[in-house]
Amino acid sequence: MKIILTQDVESLGIEGDIVDVKNGYARNYLIPYNYAIIANASNLKTWENEKIARERKIAKNTEKAQRQAEILAAEKYEIKVKCGEEGKMYGSVTPQDIASLILNQTKIEIDRKKIVIPEHIKSVGEYQVFVKIYKDVKAEIKLSVVKHEEEK
Repeated sequence: MKIILTQDVESLGIEGDIVDVKNGYARNYLIPYNYAIIANASNLKTWENEKIARERKIAKNTEKAQRQAEILAAEKYEIKVKCGEEGKMYGSVTPQDIASLILNQTKIEIDRKKIVIPEHIKSVGEYQVFVKIYKDVKAEIKLSVVKHEEEK
Protein backbone atom coordinates (compact mmCIF):
# COMPACT_ATOMS: atom_id res chain seq x y z
CA MET A 1 0.00 0.00 0.00
CA LYS A 2 1.34 3.43 -0.89
CA ILE A 3 1.20 5.98 1.92
CA ILE A 4 2.36 9.53 2.57
CA LEU A 5 4.23 9.97 5.85
CA THR A 6 2.80 12.82 7.93
CA GLN A 7 5.57 12.53 10.55
CA ASP A 8 9.12 11.24 10.61
CA VAL A 9 9.19 7.48 11.16
CA GLU A 10 12.61 6.16 12.17
CA SER A 11 12.69 3.04 10.01
CA LEU A 12 10.66 4.34 7.02
CA GLY A 13 11.51 7.90 6.15
CA ILE A 14 10.85 11.55 6.82
CA GLU A 15 7.68 13.59 6.68
CA GLY A 16 6.37 13.89 3.13
CA ASP A 17 7.94 10.73 1.77
CA ILE A 18 5.71 8.45 -0.29
CA VAL A 19 6.54 4.89 0.68
CA ASP A 20 5.20 1.45 -0.02
CA VAL A 21 4.41 -0.65 3.07
CA LYS A 22 2.41 -3.74 3.87
CA ASN A 23 -1.33 -3.20 4.26
CA GLY A 24 -1.47 -4.36 7.88
CA TYR A 25 1.36 -2.07 8.97
CA ALA A 26 -0.35 0.91 7.35
CA ARG A 27 -3.91 0.17 8.51
CA ASN A 28 -3.10 -1.04 12.03
CA TYR A 29 -0.27 1.26 13.02
CA LEU A 30 0.70 4.13 10.74
CA ILE A 31 -2.73 5.48 9.81
CA PRO A 32 -4.47 5.14 13.23
CA TYR A 33 -1.57 6.87 15.00
CA ASN A 34 -1.48 9.67 12.38
CA TYR A 35 1.98 8.78 11.11
CA ALA A 36 0.67 8.45 7.56
CA ILE A 37 -2.25 8.87 5.17
CA ILE A 38 -3.21 6.80 2.15
CA ALA A 39 -1.57 8.09 -1.04
CA ASN A 40 -4.64 8.55 -3.26
CA ALA A 41 -5.15 11.36 -5.81
CA SER A 42 -7.01 13.65 -3.41
CA ASN A 43 -4.48 13.30 -0.60
CA LEU A 44 -1.55 13.76 -2.99
CA LYS A 45 -3.01 17.03 -4.31
CA THR A 46 -3.65 18.35 -0.79
CA TRP A 47 -0.19 17.26 0.30
CA GLU A 48 1.47 19.12 -2.59
CA ASN A 49 -0.45 22.30 -1.71
CA GLU A 50 0.78 22.13 1.88
CA LYS A 51 4.36 21.39 0.82
CA ILE A 52 5.43 25.06 0.67
CA ALA A 53 4.35 25.71 4.25
CA ARG A 54 6.14 22.55 5.43
CA GLU A 55 9.34 23.61 3.64
CA ARG A 56 9.25 26.99 5.40
CA LYS A 57 8.70 25.23 8.71
CA ILE A 58 11.63 22.87 8.05
CA ALA A 59 13.91 25.81 7.16
CA LYS A 60 12.88 27.63 10.34
CA ASN A 61 13.40 24.54 12.50
CA THR A 62 16.78 23.82 10.91
CA GLU A 63 17.94 27.38 11.60
CA LYS A 64 16.76 27.12 15.23
CA ALA A 65 18.48 23.74 15.60
CA GLN A 66 21.75 25.12 14.22
CA ARG A 67 21.67 27.94 16.78
CA GLN A 68 21.03 25.39 19.55
CA ALA A 69 23.88 23.21 18.26
CA GLU A 70 26.27 26.17 18.41
CA ILE A 71 25.18 26.94 21.98
CA LEU A 72 25.55 23.30 23.04
CA ALA A 73 28.98 22.92 21.43
CA ALA A 74 30.29 26.12 23.03
CA GLU A 75 29.51 25.02 26.58
CA LYS A 76 31.68 22.86 28.83
CA TYR A 77 29.75 20.18 30.69
CA GLU A 78 30.86 18.65 33.96
CA ILE A 79 29.01 15.96 35.84
CA LYS A 80 29.98 14.91 39.35
CA VAL A 81 29.63 11.23 40.21
CA LYS A 82 30.30 8.97 43.15
CA CYS A 83 33.13 6.59 42.45
CA GLY A 84 35.65 4.30 44.09
CA GLU A 85 39.34 4.73 44.74
CA GLU A 86 40.50 4.12 41.17
CA GLY A 87 37.95 6.37 39.45
CA LYS A 88 35.48 3.58 38.68
CA MET A 89 31.88 4.67 39.07
CA TYR A 90 29.26 2.78 41.05
CA GLY A 91 26.82 3.16 38.15
CA SER A 92 27.11 4.87 34.78
CA VAL A 93 26.23 8.19 33.21
CA THR A 94 22.97 7.82 31.27
CA PRO A 95 21.43 9.92 28.50
CA GLN A 96 18.86 11.12 31.08
CA ASP A 97 21.68 12.47 33.28
CA ILE A 98 23.18 14.31 30.32
CA ALA A 99 19.78 15.71 29.26
CA SER A 100 19.23 17.04 32.80
CA LEU A 101 22.71 18.57 32.84
CA ILE A 102 22.10 20.30 29.49
CA LEU A 103 18.72 21.62 30.66
CA ASN A 104 20.19 23.00 33.90
CA GLN A 105 23.17 24.59 32.19
CA THR A 106 21.75 25.95 28.92
CA LYS A 107 17.94 25.87 29.40
CA ILE A 108 17.67 23.82 26.18
CA GLU A 109 15.44 20.78 26.56
CA ILE A 110 16.81 17.71 24.78
CA ASP A 111 14.99 14.40 24.53
CA ARG A 112 17.12 11.66 26.12
CA LYS A 113 16.53 9.44 23.08
CA LYS A 114 18.39 11.93 20.91
CA ILE A 115 21.59 11.73 22.96
CA VAL A 116 24.15 9.31 21.53
CA ILE A 117 26.89 8.07 23.84
CA PRO A 118 29.52 6.21 21.74
CA GLU A 119 30.88 4.26 24.73
CA HIS A 120 29.58 3.46 28.20
CA ILE A 121 30.61 6.10 30.68
CA LYS A 122 31.66 4.14 33.75
CA SER A 123 34.76 5.96 34.90
CA VAL A 124 36.11 9.44 35.48
CA GLY A 125 37.43 11.23 32.39
CA GLU A 126 36.64 13.23 29.26
CA TYR A 127 34.04 11.98 26.79
CA GLN A 128 32.55 13.03 23.45
CA VAL A 129 28.75 12.87 23.33
CA PHE A 130 26.57 13.59 20.30
CA VAL A 131 23.13 15.20 20.38
CA LYS A 132 20.75 14.82 17.43
CA ILE A 133 18.85 18.09 17.51
CA TYR A 134 17.01 18.01 14.18
CA LYS A 135 17.15 15.99 10.95
CA ASP A 136 20.73 16.69 9.82
CA VAL A 137 21.75 18.94 12.71
CA LYS A 138 23.93 17.33 15.35
CA ALA A 139 25.98 18.83 18.15
CA GLU A 140 29.12 17.36 19.61
CA ILE A 141 29.55 18.13 23.28
CA LYS A 142 32.49 17.53 25.57
CA LEU A 143 31.54 15.94 28.87
CA SER A 144 33.86 15.85 31.86
CA VAL A 145 33.09 13.21 34.44
CA VAL A 146 34.68 14.11 37.77
CA LYS A 147 34.73 12.51 41.19
CA HIS A 148 32.24 13.99 43.63
CA GLU A 149 34.08 15.00 46.79
CA GLU A 150 31.92 14.11 49.77
CA GLU A 151 31.92 16.32 52.83
CA LYS A 152 32.96 14.67 56.06
